[in-house]
Amino acid sequence: MRLVATFADPGSAGVYAVAFSPDGRTLAMGDDGGSTYLWDVATRSRIATLTDPGSGGVNAVAFSPVGKTLATGDGDGSTYLWDVATGRRIAILADPRSAGVKAVAFSRDGKTLVTGDGDGNAYLWGAR
Repeated sequence: MRLVATFADPGSAGVYAVAFSPDGRTLAMGDDGGSTYLWDVATRSRIATLTDPGSGGVNAVAFSPVGKTLATGDGDGSTYLWDVATGRRIAILADPRSAGVKAVAFSRDGKTLVTGDGDGNAYLWGAR
């Protein structure tokens, strides 16, 4: 492998989580300052900034299988679902123990999201 590009955190807060969209065209990068940046991989330009309303850093990011939704998990115990096209927050999921979200992942069909917390628990969330 060789280095082909660098995407710098505009907030200089430290990158905690990264994920490619399913088509590989968009990179999501979550930082310790509570921001998630979306980048166009081909042009290397920032296309959106998603701001976590909590004070905890963004520890985890994951795109839904079709790439329309992004899940971000923070240190305060919240997971936010974002509409990738508009950058709008569409849902908030609270960790039952507020232990800080450490991991997020969508099921293959996109109907279930799993979140993992700092207390060693994983929670399944179903689409409505």
